[in-house]
Amino acid sequence: MSLPDLASIGPFVSAIAVLVSISYLSLQVRQAHRNQQASIRLGRSTRIVDLFMRATDPSVADALANGIAGADEITSTQFQQFRYYCLAQISHAEDSFYQHRDHLLNDAAFETFVSALKDWSRSSGVRAVWRRVRNAYAGEFVEFMDKIYAETPIAPSIDVLAQWKADVAAEKVLAAH
Repeated sequence: MSLPDLASIGPFVSAIAVLVSISYLSLQVRQAHRNQQASIRLGRSTRIVDLFMRATDPSVADALANGIAGADEITSTQFQQFRYYCLAQISHAEDSFYQHRDHLLNDAAFETFVSALKDWSRSSGVRAVWRRVRNAYAGEFVEFMDKIYAETPIAPSIDVLAQWKADVAAEKVLAAH
């Protein structure tokens, strides 16, 4: 092979090297995207679990029960606990809303979030807190939340313990057959 023949192969080899480099870069970008999505999901999951775990504190659990029910006998301390828990939920909602808008939260996760938000918004106590604090938020998020509240009817408070006991009894009947 002559020197001119080798010289003509050079651009071909360079083109192949560029294609391999681009392919490798594409794989790295996809992996970085997957890692970013996993990190976002982990952050959301950790935040949600933390909210739920905080609600297991007996005084907070009582405050939440009274606040959700809109109970007249809620104490000042319980109201503050309930209000701050609601503010934490609203902050979570705001973050989830903007993550979805920015395509950082997939549709399935957002649908699950919206379903839980609608369930939460059935409470007159929760709605009262939102109406008091909504002016602290802006634009699209306020429109989104107001739409959720407009589309979701207030539901009477239910005794979740009694409902759970009935559900357990039904499960035991099913298991016995």
